[in-house]
Amino acid sequence: MQGMARNALFLSVFLTGCTGAIPNSTSGSNEVFTPGNGYERFYSSADHNFRYAFAEHQAPTRRGIRSERFELRDGDCGGSDCGNPRYRTEIQMPTKSNPANVGKDIWYGWSFLNSGVPSFTREDSLRLVFGQWGMPSGATPAIRLIQLGMDEGNWAACQNTTCAGSAIKHGDIVVQLADMNRAFSWGKDKNEGYVCRLFEMQDQQNRWVDLVMNTNFSDNEDGYLRIWVNGELRCNYSGAIVSPDSLLKGHKPGHRRGIFSSYTERWTKTHGAKPKPTLVVYYDEFAVGSSRSQVDPALREQSNRPAID
Repeated sequence: MQGMARNALFLSVFLTGCTGAIPNSTSGSNEVFTPGNGYERFYSSADHNFRYAFAEHQAPTRRGIRSERFELRDGDCGGSDCGNPRYRTEIQMPTKSNPANVGKDIWYGWSFLNSGVPSFTREDSLRLVFGQWGMPSGATPAIRLIQLGMDEGNWAACQNTTCAGSAIKHGDIVVQLADMNRAFSWGKDKNEGYVCRLFEMQDQQNRWVDLVMNTNFSDNEDGYLRIWVNGELRCNYSGAIVSPDSLLKGHKPGHRRGIFSSYTERWTKTHGAKPKPTLVVYYDEFAVGSSRSQVDPALREQSNRPAID
């Protein structure tokens, strides 16, 4: 009975905005700017930063009637980002419905579409993060999906025990174990925590990419992180994921997604006062569960499970 209850909890946590009532919209329009299912904007107060996009208005959706649209413009800032070399549009998962725990197996699935993010070089990369997981109270993210410059990364010399992705030769969207890199000064021989290449942003322009992630957020050598891209295993890392320092701040890894420009100094040094490009991406079908079949967008579609709206 305990197992049935646990699975029921996982099945109830679909995080792309709850089914049922749609949050508040602007008067006289169908635009919805408030995240559903208890999500909150994180340092992203401008209307354009986040809204739901609807299929009936020809917006891209992976399935169902709506997707999440994120837009980041030059000059956006909120909270402590203002005055620092970073800016973002993100929403964060509510703590009360977060099923993740250190050492506990968990699955995430979602679809991602790049509508307006270019490639960058090492010299002008905005260090864009498209999803991150980590402990509360300002802990360094344990896992983040980050866009590198096209010529970045020590992939050829990285130790096999650390760089554990499939043998793709290109891909600027990569997985970084940022917490481990910071805590243990991994350096170049461990590729500064960049453990797997996932895909090339420009190759997937205006195409939905299905992603599935399975991990246990362990602080020991029994840890694992696996990520599938459109059904192909692109990351198969084994080892610790969370540092001892981060464990002092909690045991429930939180989640944020959207667009986070985590460091803008390279752009400024290379381009001076030139405005940074406007960036637009979409997310859809975000789910959390206890098995791949519960969260994989393609498998859910094949088994005729309802879209996550």
